[in-house]
Amino acid sequence: MKKVLLILLALGCVGCQLENNQPSTLNDMWQDGTAEQSQVVPVADTTATAVTTTPMAANAPKYASDADRYRQNIVVKAAGENYVVYEYTDVRVDDVASLASAYCFENTNGKKAYLRDIYMYRNNKRRATFDCVDLASN
Repeated sequence: MKKVLLILLALGCVGCQLENNQPSTLNDMWQDGTAEQSQVVPVADTTATAVTTTPMAANAPKYASDADRYRQNIVVKAAGENYVVYEYTDVRVDDVASLASAYCFENTNGKKAYLRDIYMYRNNKRRATFDCVDLASN
């Protein structure tokens, strides 16, 4: 028990030193050039004796919501009777897959979307092709 208390006390002192070394304003932070660096600040867990760390985010989020992020980063490039092609960036393919699933269900009488391929395109964009098929009828 004494060891745990000593460890928590030592981490508390380290946290105080880290706090005192931080710039006082955002303007000071930008002038020092430390804004680009991600810092790890120890945080004591009050429910247990473990100590966890959380990284400080250097940049604020770009998007107000997930819907805004999808609108700005996912584009339908081609659509046919049995397929749809999406071009996307800054989102995951499973987010695009949910859109493809909705497209196939609504436009092809309840068929399901199956991923055919993903490939890199210009400027780090990706293109995913989904086929709308009904495997139960085959």
